[in-house]
Amino acid sequence: MKRLLATLLVLISLGLCAVSVVQWQREARLRGHIADLVRRLEAENALRIEAERKVREYEKEIARLTELRAEVEAKLIEVTREYNDLSTDSTARGITIAIYMRELMQAQAGFDAARLALGKGADAIKDHNAAVTAQNSALEKQNAMLKQLAAERDAAIEKLNTRTREFNELVEKYNKLAKGR
Repeated sequence: MKRLLATLLVLISLGLCAVSVVQWQREARLRGHIADLVRRLEAENALRIEAERKVREYEKEIARLTELRAEVEAKLIEVTREYNDLSTDSTARGITIAIYMRELMQAQAGFDAARLALGKGADAIKDHNAAVTAQNSALEKQNAMLKQLAAERDAAIEKLNTRTREFNELVEKYNKLAKGR
């Protein structure tokens, strides 16, 4: 029996060894699995920390963008108001320019009409000046003729006066002779 007991003891020892090996392998697998879970947990924690850091950065960026948006909207309102003012001013200036252009065109038309009338007036004045010059030359000729006629008349009167004196002297001489006889 000793042998049986020794065999049994060896078998039980071998069984315990097999159980120990199996348990040791299971423990090794579990430790590997735990190590894997720890690595995954650490990776997830790192990702969570990174995600939280990004969330904080994104919140800051969102706050900055919101502030920029508010500034841009305020600037847009200001620029829109300024644009409307400038548009109104531009429209008013356009209307004023149109009015001035119309007045300028009317003045230009009046100027052209005055120039045309002045041109016609200048032509009329030239024609009138030519007529007056012709009349003046005719008057000068007539004046020269009148002076000549007056000179001839004066000469004729002078001759008449001389003849009348001579005749009067002759009559006096006749009267003297007639009295004397």
